[in-house]
Amino acid sequence: MPKIVDHEARRADLARALWSVVQRDGVNAASIRAVATEAGWTYGSVAHYFKTRDEMLLFAYRLAFSREREHFPIGNDQLNALDRLVGLLLRALPVDEASSIDFQIWLAFMGRVADDPLLAESVRQEHDLFHDDVRVLVEEAVVAGFLGPEHGVAALVDMVVTFVNGLGVVAALDPKHHGPEQLERKLRDFLSKFAPAGRAVTKAHREAG
Repeated sequence: MPKIVDHEARRADLARALWSVVQRDGVNAASIRAVATEAGWTYGSVAHYFKTRDEMLLFAYRLAFSREREHFPIGNDQLNALDRLVGLLLRALPVDEASSIDFQIWLAFMGRVADDPLLAESVRQEHDLFHDDVRVLVEEAVVAGFLGPEHGVAALVDMVVTFVNGLGVVAALDPKHHGPEQLERKLRDFLSKFAPAGRAVTKAHREAG
């Protein structure tokens, strides 16, 4: 019988090899040849799955993004709406080794999207999914009274996503002063600007009842 090959599993193996290369040598070193060497594959075998370096990077980025969404279900009832929102936003930032690698890939894409419409559309699709997740949790935070309704949900979501994107770049440039605790504090300080008067936006705060 012919051998059954799980192509998605093999692509995932290559994504892990790519992450190892990026972690050790930086995103600029993540060529098809370098990933093939890391994975113990031939160049031609990798090229069978990914025709270009960008295609390989995009797959690794999407795989990481989808796994993050699985690991942080936005409907987690063990946390209140505000803490779920902060948790989601933290996962979009370079808070550990894995997310720092993902962020390096994202930054590499940002430098290319102006010249590559197909890449820009692919990155935009992932960004839209994140935007939708943020919208769900911002709506819940407004309903729960953690965020005020005066700005409108759409405007709040845009401001939050814009702030997180900028904060991520700053954290990538200066990781020494932007660890997980500092990033969470900055997120909560930012969200506190939209809290109703007298409503705290702290980690210890919980919904009444």
